Amino acid sequence: MKKIVITFTFMIFFAISGISQIIKPGIGFNYTSFNNDPLSYEKTGRLGFQLGGSVAFGETIYFEPGIYWVRNNYELKDVDLNVDFKNDISSIRIPLFVGINVVGDAAEERNFHIFAGPAISFVTDVNTGDTGLTTDDFNKFLWGANLGAGLSLWKMYVDVGYEWGLNDLFKDDPNNTKTKGLWVNVGFRLTFL
Repeated sequence: MKKIVITFTFMIFFAISGISQIIKPGIGFNYTSFNNDPLSYEKTGRLGFQLGGSVAFGETIYFEPGIYWVRNNYELKDVDLNVDFKNDISSIRIPLFVGINVVGDAAEERNFHIFAGPAISFVTDVNTGDTGLTTDDFNKFLWGANLGAGLSLWKMYVDVGYEWGLNDLFKDDPNNTKTKGLWVNVGFRLTFL
């Protein structure tokens, strides 16, 4: 956690020293599910949320690292036993996106941008109800590939993206269960220099 705070502080330092142009604090929601049905369960996603921010470096083409606290929620249903298990996973997510402002640039009040890149999530807590699963049953680091687009109007922005999980959610999982999901962030653009 200490390294994450130091990294985020380092990003903010560069933002206000003139290297960066925009700080984007934001809040959003996500709808995450699995790529397959783990074991004998049927999967369904549930609405989750995130809170954090990012820093955009560049004009037309930009680099945008960020840090978010994320809550992903899933529901598994055992069809044979007719039992539902609700799983809530908290993590620190660090996206590293590269994007292009298709209409306008970073300094303009209106722009449309597209972006892509990896994200790593550090699982910090799980709540799995009666399943008997603990944090030790989940992989500590979850990698994802993202693709998305966004719109900025005046000082507001909306970013929408989709993430495909690149590694298994669970340790020792014979089904190779990965996450996938839609996310949306909204917030303010704070322009510097």
